[in-house]
Amino acid sequence: MPTWPHSGWTGRWNSCGWSLSDGTYSIACIPFRTYGLALGDQVRLSEDDEVSEVVGLSSHRVLRMLLMPDSVPEWLGATTDRIKAEIDAAGLLSEWSGDRHVAVDIPAPANPSKLFEVMEREVSAGRAFWEWADAMPFSAKP
Repeated sequence: MPTWPHSGWTGRWNSCGWSLSDGTYSIACIPFRTYGLALGDQVRLSEDDEVSEVVGLSSHRVLRMLLMPDSVPEWLGATTDRIKAEIDAAGLLSEWSGDRHVAVDIPAPANPSKLFEVMEREVSAGRAFWEWADAMPFSAKP
């Protein structure tokens, strides 16, 4: 079963990557926990079916945000609703892992400034963390 290095995730490539004619794969999902990968990047797999190398970059970036647990469920619901509304308004793709962790595909030349404002408000208030997936390059080694 193919895996994303260092993520603890194991899955099938028919659901997160498309096989290309040259033996590489195009990433078809938004990576949550692996640095240096984005939707549409072209990768090569190792003999163990792990992503081993990035052979072509797409013009996409991944913005990830983790909302902190809160004792007020209404805050979480209202915040995720605002984030989802801005993602939709900007015409972006996203994937959620639970109700507090989102990965957003940002293709060039998108400029989702309203989404950034909503996210920045939560980060500044200490209620969330965010990062770009390309903050570090991809590495197949731990």
